[in-house]
Amino acid sequence: MAAKSMRELKRKRLLLFFLIAILLPAAALILLGWRVVRQEAELANSRAAEERRTAVEQLRRELSARLEAITLQEINRRIRAPGSPVPDRPADPSIVLVTTFDGDRMLLPWASNEKRSAPSPQFDEARQKGELLEFRSDNAVAALVAYRKAVAAAKSPREKCAARLMSGRVLVKGGRIKEAAATYQAMLQDCGDASDDFGIRFRLYAAERLITACKDSGAAFAHLIEAADTVRWMSPQDAYLVRSLLAPATDERAQQARRNIESQLQRMDQVSALGREFPRIMPLATSNWVAFGDPPWLVSIPQADDQQPRFVFVVSARELAPPMAALVSKETETSVPLGSGFSGLRVDWQPGRFATPRSMPASLYAAALALIIGATVLGGYLVLRDVNRDLRVAELRTQFVASVSHELKTPLTAVRMFAETLSMGRAKDDRTRQEYLATIMNESERLSRLVDNVLDFSKIEQGRKVYHMRPASLPDVVRSAAQAMQYPLEQLGFKLTVSIDENIPATEVDTDALQQAILNLLSNAMKYSGSSPAIEMTLRQDDKQAVIEVIDHGIGIPQDEQPRIFEKFYRVRSPETVSVAGTGLGLTLVKHTVEAHGGRVEVRSAPGEGSTFSIRLPLGGREGQT
Repeated sequence: MAAKSMRELKRKRLLLFFLIAILLPAAALILLGWRVVRQEAELANSRAAEERRTAVEQLRRELSARLEAITLQEINRRIRAPGSPVPDRPADPSIVLVTTFDGDRMLLPWASNEKRSAPSPQFDEARQKGELLEFRSDNAVAALVAYRKAVAAAKSPREKCAARLMSGRVLVKGGRIKEAAATYQAMLQDCGDASDDFGIRFRLYAAERLITACKDSGAAFAHLIEAADTVRWMSPQDAYLVRSLLAPATDERAQQARRNIESQLQRMDQVSALGREFPRIMPLATSNWVAFGDPPWLVSIPQADDQQPRFVFVVSARELAPPMAALVSKETETSVPLGSGFSGLRVDWQPGRFATPRSMPASLYAAALALIIGATVLGGYLVLRDVNRDLRVAELRTQFVASVSHELKTPLTAVRMFAETLSMGRAKDDRTRQEYLATIMNESERLSRLVDNVLDFSKIEQGRKVYHMRPASLPDVVRSAAQAMQYPLEQLGFKLTVSIDENIPATEVDTDALQQAILNLLSNAMKYSGSSPAIEMTLRQDDKQAVIEVIDHGIGIPQDEQPRIFEKFYRVRSPETVSVAGTGLGLTLVKHTVEAHGGRVEVRSAPGEGSTFSIRLPLGGREGQT
């Protein structure tokens, strides 16, 4: 108990030393690494903030210069010599709208400036007559004549297109579909931007009639697709009508045109909202670019000379945004105001835009720190393990010396006792003397086996063990081992049953080493047989292997202990084995000997059911050292 307490105290001291010498420096390294990473992060954040301020200032200057160039270019196009037409689409794609204003009212781009005069009496009379004949008298032929007179009397494109639309209607009613289709197709070419009192162009009416009444959708769809692609600002009524007419179309061009109309309707909604908010925005827009809507538009009213008209410029902020940034009007956690000259406009940089590379990334710091700490802890663990192993080995060696001393003392005591008895002439008869001499010889052989085991183990540890392989009869080797153990087994009341297959061919083995391995197995079977004195040994052939089995019916070996029983000095600790003497070397020598012969040793055992040790040797032997 005292020795055990000392060992526990030593282990506790080693553990305390490990904590002080390994974990405390590791904790210091962690703290130092954390401080370095934190300082590096603070420096990186400071550099990123400075870069962000610089980038915002540079973006403001670049955006101001770009917008000034865009507005100047567009104004120059619009104040060219009188009579020159201004293209419907601005030169710069970022421009959404350029329009004029009257007071605090902004002119919507689709609003018509056409001055409509009163219709001529002749036109009005012919139109009314045609409507009476068409709707009251249901006389399509006479109504057609009246409408054609109205076409002839028309003085404007609007009146002419209206009369032609009426003519096509009565042609359809009269069943003259081809003539009606020709009339509508001519309207697609001739009516231009003429519209009715509701602001819907007559050409769209013609396209709708071609599709619904004349079943001639080809020309109508072609016109609708062209209108959707080329007309920048059609009236909302026209846009909704075009969208509904294109809905049945399935080809890709028509679907793309419908998407264009959807996009235009969205722009119309935002332009309409801008028109309503214009009185509020106008004072700011005279000196700044004002952000409006989402996605934001930039609205401004550039200064102009008294002789020049003043325009309202609307530019898409999305088109002007630099890479890795977005121009927004809504405040977010990551957006910052663009500053002077841009009211309500903010810039939102993409993540990582200002991630200044550190001199060493935090992940690299962490990896290096983890590597150092891991290596330190591993080194400490290995040292601690080696020390513990040395302590265990020292303890095992102490136990081994004690066991060997006990093992040596027992046969020596028996030899001395029986030798003294013989020398003093106390043997009664020859039979008794022969028994004493046999006991002396048996104990001498037991002493020789113990010494041989110790010497063999020493040679194995030093790498000097040599096996002399020669052809030999395995049945003879097994019989010789059984004969050597016969007397001590009989003395202790054991019964050894031997079964040998005599047909096993000769093979190359080290006869002495193999016999010693078998004797070690028989000795163990005798020691751990408990109350069952029966031992069996067999030699048989299994395929291309010779199998030597030693079977006892004793205390058995627990399953979790079986992998360790072949380790040097290891002995199973249990109440049944406490009183059994041994060195813990026998099975180690058996395993080394069998593996040197190219074979293997196996064990099958269960507590209370005995054990079976099997030596499996390849028939034909193995080249060994000589």
